[in-house]
Amino acid sequence: MIKLLVVNGCSYTRSYADGNGHVDLARRLDIIGHHNIPQAVSLAIGGSANSRILRTTLKHSYTTQAPTLYVMGMTFVSRLELPICDPVDEFEGAWCNPQNQEFQSRWQHQWTAKDSEQFVETKLKSEVYSILDRTEDLMYRVISTITDIQNRGHRVLVFQQADNLYQEHLSNPRLRLFQRPEIIEGFAWRSVAWQYAQGVAPKTYPSGSQYVPPDMTHPASGEHQLVNEYLTNYIQEHKILA
Repeated sequence: MIKLLVVNGCSYTRSYADGNGHVDLARRLDIIGHHNIPQAVSLAIGGSANSRILRTTLKHSYTTQAPTLYVMGMTFVSRLELPICDPVDEFEGAWCNPQNQEFQSRWQHQWTAKDSEQFVETKLKSEVYSILDRTEDLMYRVISTITDIQNRGHRVLVFQQADNLYQEHLSNPRLRLFQRPEIIEGFAWRSVAWQYAQGVAPKTYPSGSQYVPPDMTHPASGEHQLVNEYLTNYIQEHKILA
C-alpha cells in the first residue's frame, strides 16, 4: 500500500505544490497518514532540467522506507544543467541550469556570466537539428527510471507539462517506448496546455515580463482541481497503484 506521494518537476510543479495541489492529490488517492493528514512531498525547483527531475526522484526513492508514488511533471527537453555551483546540500549537489536558474550567487569562483552566455549559445547551436535524438535520449532515461523505481516497490507516473517542440516526432518508431501506462498518452499529453483548454485560471505575470504563450502559461497556484481530477481518474483507470 502506497504511504507517500512525491511530486517533482520545474516551476510548473513548484507552483502546483505551492498551492497544495500535491496535498489534494494525496487526499484524493487516499494516501493518508496519522490524524488523517495527506502524506505528500514536493521536490520541484523552478528552472529544473529533466536530468535533475529524474536524478532527484531516484535519489529520494533510494532513501525512503515508505512505499511511494512518484509523480513527475517533466519539463522542456532542451533544458540542460552543469555542476557549477557551491552545493547547498548533498541532495541537490552542485548542479544548475545556467539558462533558466538564477543561482549566480552560488556559482563556483571560476564560472562567470560570460561562461553562461557561451554555454547557452553553444547549446542552442547544437539543438537545431537534434530534437529527435534528444527526445529519444530522454525516453530511455525515463523508462529506466520507471523500471528502477518499480523494482523497489514504488510506483510512478510521468507526463509532460508544457513542451511542444518534440510532439511532431512522437509517431517515429524510435520513440515507441513512450507507449506505456506510466507515461500519460505516450508523452503527448501536456498538462499545462490541457488546463488552458479547460479554462483554468492562469498565473498573472508582472508587467513587462517576457511573453509566455497561453498554452505554456503557469496555471495559478491553487487552481489544481481539474488537473487532479484528471490525474486521479488516470491513476485509477490504469491501475498505477496496483
